[in-house]
Amino acid sequence: MNIGAVVGIGILTFTLSGCQAVADFKQGFENGYDQGVAEANVEVKPVSKEEYEVEVIEKTQAFYEKLGQTLKDLQEEKTIDQEMLDALYEEIDSMELLTRELVALEPPEVYADADQVYEEAMIEFQMYLGIMREALSKEDLTHINTGAENVEKGELLLNRANALLSLTYAYPVGDGTITTQNLKDLDKNAGIDRDSVLLNVSKDGNELVGKWGTYQEDGTFQMGIQLYEDGNYEGYANGESTPSIEGIWSYDYLRQTLSFEHGEGLRTMTMDLQAFHDDTLQLMDLDTLNTFYYVKEGAENPDSASTEEADVNN
Repeated sequence: MNIGAVVGIGILTFTLSGCQAVADFKQGFENGYDQGVAEANVEVKPVSKEEYEVEVIEKTQAFYEKLGQTLKDLQEEKTIDQEMLDALYEEIDSMELLTRELVALEPPEVYADADQVYEEAMIEFQMYLGIMREALSKEDLTHINTGAENVEKGELLLNRANALLSLTYAYPVGDGTITTQNLKDLDKNAGIDRDSVLLNVSKDGNELVGKWGTYQEDGTFQMGIQLYEDGNYEGYANGESTPSIEGIWSYDYLRQTLSFEHGEGLRTMTMDLQAFHDDTLQLMDLDTLNTFYYVKEGAENPDSASTEEADVNN
């Protein structure tokens, strides 16, 4: 089999076999958790809080390693003989089993939200493995690239599920010498509190609507941005009472980013929402790396100074 170029997948995620098995699996999820598990030929496995914490991390890490190695093998080989083809199908089977085992885990209520997002991620990953199978059967590995969106969404969902898990469980990362809590403690030194975003901002970002700015030394409020419920926004230059820029804002809950789109000649500004606590928020421009700390109009004048009291127009 000749091999075309396979696009690199970045931080690898997972997916699954095609044909009717995936269609049944996805339909099962749409009809309900128990039916989805039954149609995937796996048994529901009730687990304790501690068992769930260990198994979900171990299985996701095992999947990443398998998928990463499989894609690496495909990118390095120039042809695929029957022996390698058989091995690739076995690896896909192995990854499929891991995703099914993850779905079959039934944790206690404390992890219900995280588990739901893990299930959503599995759908995307399984569809990608289906595309891999189809590419092998068509003898055209460039077909794998059509699953890039499934991988990206699956990975974002998995990151969100891991974040929800970390609200309760400080699991080890990297070489295992540090935990997610250690990373959160380091973030706090820079005013970053991603848990506050996860807990306080809904999928549509409705909580972000309002007038945001900074308090001056004399106690007056200086407007920075105003986000409207209809998706429009206004930006204010320092000290100005009328907007200097207008556009449309949107929130991506999976990436936790706030984007501002404008007309021709102005770049789209994408902000990493690093912290959100009812009356305060912290943003970082992903292009310039400038950080902005805002309070909501009407909030109590905070004692702490901003990381960078500036306007998003700068």
